[in-house]
Amino acid sequence: MIARSRRKTGFQVKPGMTIKVKRLMGHYMRHVLRTRALPTVIIAAALALVACSRTPEEKKVEPKAEQGDGKVTISAEVQARLGFATARPKRIAPVRLIEATAAIAPDPARVAHIAPLAKGRLERVHVQVGDSVNQGTPLFEYDNIELGEAVGDYMAELADLQRDLARLDHSQESLARAKLLLEKEAIAEKEVHVRQAEHRVAEATVENRHARIARVKEKLYRFGMADEQIDALSIKHEKSHRREASYTIVRAPISGVITKQEGAPGEVVGSEKELLSIADLSRVWTLVDIYEKDMAHVRRGAPVEISLEAYPGETFHGTIGYVADLIDPQTRTAKARVEIQNPHRKLKLGMFATVRLRAQVTGGTATVVAIPSSAIQRIDGEPSVFIKLDAVAFARRKVKLGFTSGDLVEVTEGLRGDEELVTTGSFSLKSELLKEQLTQGQEQ
Repeated sequence: MIARSRRKTGFQVKPGMTIKVKRLMGHYMRHVLRTRALPTVIIAAALALVACSRTPEEKKVEPKAEQGDGKVTISAEVQARLGFATARPKRIAPVRLIEATAAIAPDPARVAHIAPLAKGRLERVHVQVGDSVNQGTPLFEYDNIELGEAVGDYMAELADLQRDLARLDHSQESLARAKLLLEKEAIAEKEVHVRQAEHRVAEATVENRHARIARVKEKLYRFGMADEQIDALSIKHEKSHRREASYTIVRAPISGVITKQEGAPGEVVGSEKELLSIADLSRVWTLVDIYEKDMAHVRRGAPVEISLEAYPGETFHGTIGYVADLIDPQTRTAKARVEIQNPHRKLKLGMFATVRLRAQVTGGTATVVAIPSSAIQRIDGEPSVFIKLDAVAFARRKVKLGFTSGDLVEVTEGLRGDEELVTTGSFSLKSELLKEQLTQGQEQ
């Protein structure tokens, strides 16, 4: 039958064809002869059979990963193109996690406590709690009783100075006349000495008056008056102007937020009562309670992570700036201070926080295995690394992780410590492994 198919179709079964191809070709020829198919069908079938008969060496093979049971094979050419790199685990001192409670507090150096300079009656308050103010912003006004008295003293001293200057001029003229009369032998020399003594007394009185005025001016300066304001206090001005001079406007010494406000217009206040507090909250403190057992692992300058219930999932960073030398006898804790930048004022005073500090345990001989974080990939939710088996083969290894110290991550289980693992290129191995798992799942 095969010979008959040769006569009618012109096809020949060559010795190089496989037995399977021969059988397929024979069945196909019989079917064509029975159904009298068109010649084009015969030609297409023949071309298909020829293509199938090609040897594997004739096909073009692209470099790809092949794996099974967590193993991945990638050619050296692909590794070079992807920039693969490997490294061995390191031995480092173990890291200890310290977790403590804390509270947000202001930086005392950035808080201004404002009270009246002297006793007086509060006239007007310009701000309230929560207001943001800039340096120089008016805060409140009050009638400063002591300033009013000081203004009165200054005016009295100016008046007395005018009197003393008049007496000095008079003594100067009297002395000049006495000297003239002495030249004409109209008076005795003793009389001239008396006029000279009176003139010196007048000069001393004027000098003393200037000293008293200077002392009163210093008091006016302390109440915030400038030279222009003081110079305006002249006996030539109206009494209404001198009355207004006793009103004091207190201005903000720093920029910040009003955190405290007391007093109402009409209330008599004094320097012993704080009326306002201004806090610069662009940088705040976190006061941490460190237990006595953890004190040996807390160092100044150590970085910490801070989390708050108000901002779940968000982490703030700071450094230990100070550790107290005093242990609270009741709680057996010491205060540690962490300074945090707070430009957007998200951290509110009084908020509770949790502080986490990773400290390396020193003084012991024990070490732990640590690997670069770039070598770790999560596969099916589990941390994994790829161990290099030979030049082109790699195997996935599940690991359990511990604490992080910089770029190194502690491995508690899964590594012996001497394997060579992939650092750069581990993501490519993960992708190949997942791709094969997906392909196998579709075939099933």
